[in-house]
Amino acid sequence: MATFESVEAVIKRAIILEDEAATMYASAAKAAKNAPIRQRLEEMAAQERGHKARLEEVLKGNVRWAIRKSKSEPVTDLRLSDHLESKPLDAGADYQDVLLFAARREKEAYDFYKAMAELVDDKFVKDVFEMLANEELRHKFEVEKTYEEIVYQAF
Repeated sequence: MATFESVEAVIKRAIILEDEAATMYASAAKAAKNAPIRQRLEEMAAQERGHKARLEEVLKGNVRWAIRKSKSEPVTDLRLSDHLESKPLDAGADYQDVLLFAARREKEAYDFYKAMAELVDDKFVKDVFEMLANEELRHKFEVEKTYEEIVYQAF
């Protein structure tokens, strides 16, 4: 795990990660030939842009607004994708590929935010990271639930 000199540096790194994720999902959506896959990727890009916007507000000093009730609502981790192999997204990716890739990406983001929450002392900033971790875990849950409903139903 990288070391950071300040909370501001952590937040700036998180902004870069959210921007990279949004760009990746948007690019994959443009390349997707299947409409439901394209729509799901566009939704995921929008979610990542939302996280980036929240973090930019935190950098401006607007920390309190970012803490919401959802932070305290427990999310179940289905762990469906934790042991399945995912591959990079390309134009030939099918829905299963997209879902597995997305679940892995959401897990990585969750792990990042949980680690960052452990590193900061500021209560409000810690709450922001915990809220973002919870949202990433919620996204992973949604992706894995979709995987369970669509891919597992095929068996």
